[in-house]
Amino acid sequence: MSRLDTLRTLGIDLYSARSGRTHTVHDASVTGDTEETLVVSGRLLAFDRTDRMGTLHDATGLLALCFSPHALEPESEALLAVLEAGDLIECTGRMQSDRLAVQRVRLLAPSLQPSPDPALITPSALALRTDVLRFTRQFFDERGFLAVDTPTLMRVPELTPAIRSFRTEYRDDVGQTFPLYLQTSPEHYMKRLLAAGYERVYQICRFFRNGERLDTHSPEFTGLEWYEAYADYHDIMRTTEELIASLAIRLFGEPSIRHRGQTIDVSPPWPRQTVRDVLFETARIDLHKCTTLKCFRLSAQSRGVSVGPADTWDDIFHRLFIQYVEPLLPTDRPIFLTEYPARLPSLAKRKPGEDRVVERFELYIGGLELANAFTELNDPAEQRARFEAQLRVKREQQEYDGRLDEDLLSALESGMPPSGGIALGLDRLIMLFADAASIDEVIPFGGVFSCVP
Repeated sequence: MSRLDTLRTLGIDLYSARSGRTHTVHDASVTGDTEETLVVSGRLLAFDRTDRMGTLHDATGLLALCFSPHALEPESEALLAVLEAGDLIECTGRMQSDRLAVQRVRLLAPSLQPSPDPALITPSALALRTDVLRFTRQFFDERGFLAVDTPTLMRVPELTPAIRSFRTEYRDDVGQTFPLYLQTSPEHYMKRLLAAGYERVYQICRFFRNGERLDTHSPEFTGLEWYEAYADYHDIMRTTEELIASLAIRLFGEPSIRHRGQTIDVSPPWPRQTVRDVLFETARIDLHKCTTLKCFRLSAQSRGVSVGPADTWDDIFHRLFIQYVEPLLPTDRPIFLTEYPARLPSLAKRKPGEDRVVERFELYIGGLELANAFTELNDPAEQRARFEAQLRVKREQQEYDGRLDEDLLSALESGMPPSGGIALGLDRLIMLFADAASIDEVIPFGGVFSCVP
C-alpha cells in the first residue's frame, strides 16, 4: 500500500485548502516563553519519532518542535505515527525553552517526493536579487528616468554575427505563419523611444541568446538597459559608477564588494584605458598598425594565438582579448575599456577625428565583463550600411536571409538626438554581490539549461 493510500485509510484530510497560521517561524521564535497559543505552519525538515522532536521550516527560518505525549491531543498522536520529514504541517502550541511545545498538529500536504532542491537558489541569494532589482529601479526613478516595458518579440533577429537569436513562429487566425524572434536586448525598441522624444528611459527585462551556456552565460538572463538623450558614453560611465557604488552602499554599507576572496573598491571614479593601449601593453600588438587581416593574423600568430584559415578579424581580436587582456585586468578595481575598433560590429558612433575607433566601452569588475555601452549611432545611412554588412555575414552563416529592422531605420531617419546607452548584465552583477561562482546560483531555476532533454 502506498503512503498516500495509508493516509487516506486513516481519514486524514490530505490537501487542506487553508491554514490557520498566526505566527511565522521567526515571529514564534522571538516571543520567548509564553502562555499564548501560537499556530505555526511550514515544512517538517527533520523528525525523530522516537525522541518526539522535529524542526519546522518556513521562509523566515527554522523552529524546534517538541511533541510531548503529555501535551499532544489524541487525534494528533495518531497523526504523529504517520508523519514524515518533508510533510507540510500546521502546529498549534506554546513556546517553551526556545521550542514550540506542540498541542495539536495537522497535515496540510504530504510529501510524496524528496523536498524541492534548495540549491535552486539560496534564500540569501534570492533576497539579495530582490534588493538589487528594487534599488536599481529606485536609482533611476529618483533621477527622472522613465521605466519602460517594450515587447519581447521582434520581427527581425539580432544581426551581430557572434550573437544568435531564438526563433519562434506566429500563426494567425487563417493559418498563415511568419517568424518572430526573442529579443537579444531591447535596444532597437528603446532607440525608437528616443527618436519619439522620450529622453531618459530604462528597462529591466529578460534577454535571450541562443547557444550561450557557461558559468557566466545563460541563454535567458536579466539585463538592464538605459538610454539618455543629449548624452554620450562618458555620461553613461559616470552613471554606471554612481549606480554600482550606490548599490554596494545600500547592500553592504560601504562602496566595496567581497568576491572570490578579493575586496573590490567601487568608489568612483574608476580607471579608464583604451583598447589599443591595453592590447599593446599585454600583447605588444598595435591595432593602428595592423590595418589588414593578413597583418593582424601574423601578429596574433607571433604571440602564440591559434588562428585558423577561416578566422575573421573579429575572431582573432576576441581570441587575443581572452588570452592576453582579460587575465591581466585589475581584480581590486572596476575598469572601463574604451574606444573599441570600428571593425567590430556595434551600433556605436565613430570617434570624431579618429574613424578607426568607436565611442564604446565595456565594463569589467572582478574579471567579469558586466556591460557594453556606446555613444549611439544616429546616422540612418551609416546604420543601414552596417546592418547590410552584418546581414551578409548572417547569410554566409546560413542563419538569416530576411529584412532589416526598417522600423528602427525609419525612426533614425525621423531624427534621433545624440544619445548614450548601455546594456548591463544584472545577473552577473548579482553574482559579484553574492560572491557566486556561477550564474545559476543567482537565477531561480537557472540550472534548467544544464539538462538537455
